[in-house]
Parts: sequence; C-alpha cells; structure tokens
Amino acid sequence: MDSAEKKRKLLLGGALVVTLLAVALVEEEDEDSIINTVEPVQTSKSAPERNKAQEGNAEYLDVSKLGQRKFNSTAGELFVSTNWAPKKPKVTAEEQAAAKAAELAKAAAIPPPAPTAPPLQFKYTGKAISGSDTWVFLSQPGENFIARIGGKINEQYRLDTITDNEVKVTYLPLNIKQTLTINNKLAGNMR
Repeated sequence: MDSAEKKRKLLLGGALVVTLLAVALVEEEDEDSIINTVEPVQTSKSAPERNKAQEGNAEYLDVSKLGQRKFNSTAGELFVSTNWAPKKPKVTAEEQAAAKAAELAKAAAIPPPAPTAPPLQFKYTGKAISGSDTWVFLSQPGENFIARIGGKINEQYRLDTITDNEVKVTYLPLNIKQTLTINNKLAGNMR
C-alpha cells in the first residue's frame, strides 16, 4: 500500500467514527426533547378556553385541528401485489354460448382445403428397354425401385408413361397425376 492510499483510508475511517458519534448524540438529544415537550391533552376544555391556552403557548400544536387518519388494512404491507391490467368485463353464459356458436358457424362456412399429393421424393436413375417393355429405375432415400409402365412403384404410386424428358406417375390415394423430369430440370404437379 502506498502512502496516499493509507491517508485516504485513515480519513475515511476518521469520518466514519465522527459520523457515528454525531448520530449517537443526536439520538440521545431527540429522546430527551420528546419526553420533555409532550404534555397531556385536556379534552374537557371548550374551544374558547383552548384558544386562550394556545395563545399563551404558541409553540404547541392543537391536535384537535389535525385530520383524523383513516385506517387502511393494507397500509402496513410492504409486498402487496398490484395488478395494473384492466379488469375483463364479465361475460354471461348466454354471451359465451353465442360466441361459441358464431365460431362454429364461421368454421363450418370455410371449406377445408382440397387435398393434394405430396411432392415427389423419387429420383430418376435410369431405364431399360427390352422388346416392348420399358423398365424405369427410381430411387428414394434408403430405397430403390424398378417399375414397368402400368405397374406400381410402391403402394402409393403407379408409373403411367415415360419419355426422353419426363416420367409421369399417379398418386393413387387421390388419383392425382404428377410429373418427374429427367435430369432434374423440372419437377411439377399436374392433374
């Protein structure tokens, strides 16, 4: 520790001690003055008699002129929670039923979207021609398929036609035709 830091700590320590002594002296003085200045209030005097007594003792406060404090049961609680959100209006059972009926009618009025076939997950890997039969080789992540025109690729798709540029299949659950472009130039849906 250098000397400047020692001086600073000594000054702060001295200031702390002086402050504590001052507080102790002021507290003792306040207790003595409170005990000596409090006098009993006499309520039997009438208003004119009290005014005369007050003129003689102008330094005392007339307690009867002070407003009465109203008791509040939550005044002493420090950790009372306060909710600033506005209160929701009370909804009757009839209003709730009407709102539910309106929601159901609205939901019934909107038709569900038309079902569509999922996008094709197949990749064209090749074809083989043997006489009048054409075989197509397709792959899907984890599976390979060999299908003949008119035959099923799997339980959901049937191979319809094949040309040099595209393979046409039918999604069987919805009977929707789809096109798989060879060389991955275009993959689209058609009905």
